[in-house]
Amino acid sequence: MKPTTISGALLIASLLASNAFGQDSQFTATKFAESEVDPLALTIDGRFGQSINGNAFQQDAVASHGEYQYVAYYDSQRQVCLARRKLPLGDWQIIRFDDYSFEGDDAHNTISIGIAPADGTIHMAFDHHVHPLHYRVSQKGVATDPQNIKWQASLFSPIRDNLTGFTGYEKILNVTYPRFFQTPSGGLQLRYRRDGSGNGDNMMVDYDASTSTWSHYWQIDSREGVFKDELNESPRRNAYTNGYDYGPDGNLHTTWVWREQNGNGNAGNHDLMYTYSENGGRSWINNSGEDLKRPPYVHSPGIVVANIGRQYGLMNTHGQAVDSEGRIHVVMWHSSDESLARAGSKPGEYRWGPAEARRYHHYWRSKDANWNHLELPMVAGSRPKIFIDKDDNVFLIYGAPQASTEMAREIYFKTGDLVIAAATAESNWTDWQIIHTEVGPFGNEMLGDFYRWKSSGVLSVFVQDAPQTSGSPTSLRILDFTFDRPAGR
Repeated sequence: MKPTTISGALLIASLLASNAFGQDSQFTATKFAESEVDPLALTIDGRFGQSINGNAFQQDAVASHGEYQYVAYYDSQRQVCLARRKLPLGDWQIIRFDDYSFEGDDAHNTISIGIAPADGTIHMAFDHHVHPLHYRVSQKGVATDPQNIKWQASLFSPIRDNLTGFTGYEKILNVTYPRFFQTPSGGLQLRYRRDGSGNGDNMMVDYDASTSTWSHYWQIDSREGVFKDELNESPRRNAYTNGYDYGPDGNLHTTWVWREQNGNGNAGNHDLMYTYSENGGRSWINNSGEDLKRPPYVHSPGIVVANIGRQYGLMNTHGQAVDSEGRIHVVMWHSSDESLARAGSKPGEYRWGPAEARRYHHYWRSKDANWNHLELPMVAGSRPKIFIDKDDNVFLIYGAPQASTEMAREIYFKTGDLVIAAATAESNWTDWQIIHTEVGPFGNEMLGDFYRWKSSGVLSVFVQDAPQTSGSPTSLRILDFTFDRPAGR
């Protein structure tokens, strides 16, 4: 299969803007609840942004299991917090762990939580940007029998720099972007980057709920290989993944972009990659169905599914999801020749492209392994997340920049509105429309509860107000939405 190219496969954005975005909405969004988790959640004054609660690389900051929902965040006292409520409208109960204080101002150092359905344990990893592991785990049954436990810190282990059950391997070092995700068998997996940006590998570990131990630590991609383009030659890199999702057939799907090693100011992301695994990530298969003989690296055959050069401001760590037929969908932002020309710019003039040239691009893989591509007409804001309903309609949440907002490091908008857009399966996802805007100002990237969405069709969105003064605490809330299609649609 020939990969999609940026300049050769774009659908005309103006056609979308004049047609789909001008029609009556194909969905009605209803916000039926708004719940404040904490009125004084932490914001920071850091070089990577002001949000430490709610960033695109968290998996997950908000997650449900059974009748309870959980939210992880830092409070104004810089404590690690884990809140829970009984759905749909219960009061929030908060554990504020007093044995650890977040001391920095680096927006990478977020909190991620994972729930293992088979034994009811809740796992937390926090405060990492090439740091030793900070990890704690609950007792068994905390998530599966929540009504019969008292919500308190003693339910959780002390902070650990290793994982229970490892033999011959103690500390886990140089951790960044830990992500937990559930397996079809009710277990859990942990993925994290080892070492730094432009020079790192992704690692994976299995959690066995039958023994409540971790095992099978292995590398799932590689920094190795020489990459050369018109900018420079790079001897190593790292993969920035959009996620890890099990499909209906039990296959594990992942997509990513490569970040090359920084050299002469030309570090940048390029290309959309895809592989899947039939054995829980132990080995990987390329887009054409061929087994890869080693962890994917820059010259692995058949993994590039869209050619996107470093001159197009491709951002990393976006949203992906798998639909009911096993088709993976990805939405990322970058520029194109057309959007750059309309902005009066050209490829490579700015590392991330001028803000007005950024567009969301929807990539999806058909059942015959071909990749499809559509550029959406709206100017991109924050990194988006995708949710797919039981009928395979796709919903997108993101932070749209407010008119008066400033930018941090020419990348992130400081304040935004929550926007929900959608496209229908029957149109082959060409009829994208904005169906709801929740006016901020919000300071975080938009995250949602995938587990509640999957079980009930309710979309819980994690938002935190932007600070009026730099670093001042603000309200952290959960907004709950349902979606209906008008009669006749």
